[in-house]
Amino acid sequence: MSNIHASVKNLNLWYGSKQVLFDINLNIFKKKVTTFIGPSGCGKSTFLRCFNRMNDYVPGCKVVGKLDIDGLDDIYSRDIDVVLLRAKVGMVFQKPNPFPKSIYDNVAYGPKLHSLAKNKQKLDEIVENSLTKVSLWEELKDRLQDSALDLSGGQQQRLCIARAIAVKPTILLMDEPCSALDPMATNAIENLIQELKLKFTIIMVTHSMKQAKKLSDSVIFFHNGKIVESGSAQEIFENARSPLTKEYILDH
Repeated sequence: MSNIHASVKNLNLWYGSKQVLFDINLNIFKKKVTTFIGPSGCGKSTFLRCFNRMNDYVPGCKVVGKLDIDGLDDIYSRDIDVVLLRAKVGMVFQKPNPFPKSIYDNVAYGPKLHSLAKNKQKLDEIVENSLTKVSLWEELKDRLQDSALDLSGGQQQRLCIARAIAVKPTILLMDEPCSALDPMATNAIENLIQELKLKFTIIMVTHSMKQAKKLSDSVIFFHNGKIVESGSAQEIFENARSPLTKEYILDH
């Protein structure tokens, strides 16, 4: 069995007449953390959103090329069920964005939407398992009916991760998941990411080189919408070939 989870071939993306991504070719490997680094505006978050077609929401966005995800060929073809795709490819955003509902309802939302639970008992089980995986169950099991908005920033972000994994995705996209958090909450999320990669393939964008070094199996350096260099974290941080990569890492 191949350990390639997603494969990108000659992907180009435009917003209106402006081309943002140029000839992207890349393989993403199963149960690894692949991290995109590069200057602001270089296309890394845009590329991240290609994996669950979040760019569909941007008016005038056009994608050309092929993106295959294990079990789903060519996710930009017309006959792809985007709802199913987004169940397979979960996403965690920069700022925690819990729904203005109870803690329980945040986690139960996806499983209900995708009919993953036959009854209340099964739903309770999914909620407990998802909160346990993000180390929130013990903290919150007596507060499940409280509003998710009452939680701290770090708890909210862990809840958003629990919400994403409740529908059993195989890939988790993380767009700077710690940038809005304090150092303690950041450390908790980083430790969680290391645990989650035992079960999920993780694709992450970060501006923190320390974080990229600590968490990544593979690192991809973007510049002006192109992949300049890719390799293992060790190769990129200790032995980058491109002067652009070296300069970026030194400056950050």
